[in-house]
Amino acid sequence: MVTQGKKPNFLLIVVDDMGYSDCEPFGGEIRTPNLVKLAEEGVRFRHFYTSSLCAPTRALLLTGVDNHLNGLGVMPPMHSTNQFMKRGYEGTLNGSVATIAELLGDAGYFTCISGKWHLGKNAGQRPEDRGFQRVFSFLGGGASHFSDARALAPSEQPHTVYDDDGKDVTHELPDNFYSTTFYTEKMIEFLEARPKEKPFFGYLAYTAPHDPLQVPDEWLDRYSGQYDGGYPAMRMERMRRMKSLGLIRQDMELNPGTGQYENWEDLTDEQKRLQARKMEIYAAMIEMVDESIGKIVEHLKQTGEYENTIILFMSDNGANPKDPHFYSDLTPDEIDEIFDNSWDNLGRVGSFISIGGAWAEACNTPLSYFKLTTADGGVQVPLIVSGPGIEQRGIIADQLLHVTDVLPTLLDYAGAERPETRNGQRLAPLYGRSWRAFLEMTSRQPIRGHYDAVGFEMIECKAVIKGCWKILFMAPPYGKNEWHLYNLCDDPQELTNVADENPDKLAEMLAEWEAYSKAVGYIEASGERVLSTMSPEEFFVRYGHQASPTPALGDD
Repeated sequence: MVTQGKKPNFLLIVVDDMGYSDCEPFGGEIRTPNLVKLAEEGVRFRHFYTSSLCAPTRALLLTGVDNHLNGLGVMPPMHSTNQFMKRGYEGTLNGSVATIAELLGDAGYFTCISGKWHLGKNAGQRPEDRGFQRVFSFLGGGASHFSDARALAPSEQPHTVYDDDGKDVTHELPDNFYSTTFYTEKMIEFLEARPKEKPFFGYLAYTAPHDPLQVPDEWLDRYSGQYDGGYPAMRMERMRRMKSLGLIRQDMELNPGTGQYENWEDLTDEQKRLQARKMEIYAAMIEMVDESIGKIVEHLKQTGEYENTIILFMSDNGANPKDPHFYSDLTPDEIDEIFDNSWDNLGRVGSFISIGGAWAEACNTPLSYFKLTTADGGVQVPLIVSGPGIEQRGIIADQLLHVTDVLPTLLDYAGAERPETRNGQRLAPLYGRSWRAFLEMTSRQPIRGHYDAVGFEMIECKAVIKGCWKILFMAPPYGKNEWHLYNLCDDPQELTNVADENPDKLAEMLAEWEAYSKAVGYIEASGERVLSTMSPEEFFVRYGHQASPTPALGDD
């Protein structure tokens, strides 16, 4: 239990684009001993759901409100022309939500962020504007992990900015800057400087292992030879470990994958060598994160705060299938002309490589698909929770949790309440609910009852989960704009569409989707991208505004 009369600290750790089974507690071969310790001292959840993209997940996480209501109905700058500047699609947190940092700050907490924000770069949209008292933050979606801070593409350049307590530092990063280690050092610095009489909320949002895949030179060869057997060998070993850990059923078979990528056996020796090298660097990025988590934990122990700190670790979505040319519509050859992707420079400053779709599928073993989709490989991620009041232990396989549950859970532990109004505006309804009673084992009632339906939508990929059932709609290039029905209790890998055999259940689930989409104000994309009508620079100047303002109190 939490120490009597003393509010707990919170450390919320989020990694970027890490696959479901990458870390050791979830069956991965990547060395993550500090996560193993956290998992052994706490609980890991097998059915924890997020959005399928980075910024929407962060908005869900920090507000507890559905992304179509909190401003991230779509991830900027992916808006269609009919969504741009519409309520719920502002591209940054709107005025109808309050963040964890704002609410805990109101309750007397010291609040700080070190790492990725991705929820607005203009005045009024930054972390310091949304409740964080100390800030070192990357405001965009992704960039070089080194001091060059090179943007992923021209469309990303306008928000490829670092924020140091309100000051832009894009061209002033230290020469030895590397995102993971610097974010860790900043978090420790903030915790050391905080008012000691106050509990803290620390949001440590790593950009690893988001592409470009890069690590300091001394980490480049940590996994040399580990992935020479390719995707099939890694998948088989992960399945074996997951079964031994009790994460999956003993009779579960290897996921055949989408079939959209080349078989390992069909690659040339040179192609295999390059693919293995990508995965080696990706794995090293994750091990570096784990080492940094160990440093934070050691700091908490040395300062006597560890026993009073609830730690949550999660990924923001599934592993990333996107190749570098995805971001800028350039060809792979053009990417190699712009970036130095020579063999000796892979993973170093100036390179830009990604794991790609085949590895992304394997990193999400045993789930199907990956980031960008609402298949479970895109929206089901690892979650570890440990600390005071966390009485649950082991692996929880029968509870569906949603990322919006984090805010009410932390408020519950802090003894804080979310008001109905803030700054003169009515707050949008919470989508999530507190897990505290379940985590403390004071209630054995399920966190989400069997009849609750949970909805998802991002870039026209849609899903609803209700009990054992899930409907899934995926847009091209990953789907054919049609609804599928899956029984997750029998088919957790979403391999067999049973819509034709269950027309009544399909109709019931479609009604759930209609109710969800209406309740949250979903706007179907028109198909014309807003970036076809304006430059990225103009978009990022204008985004965050609304064509019609949020209603004042008392308005319908």
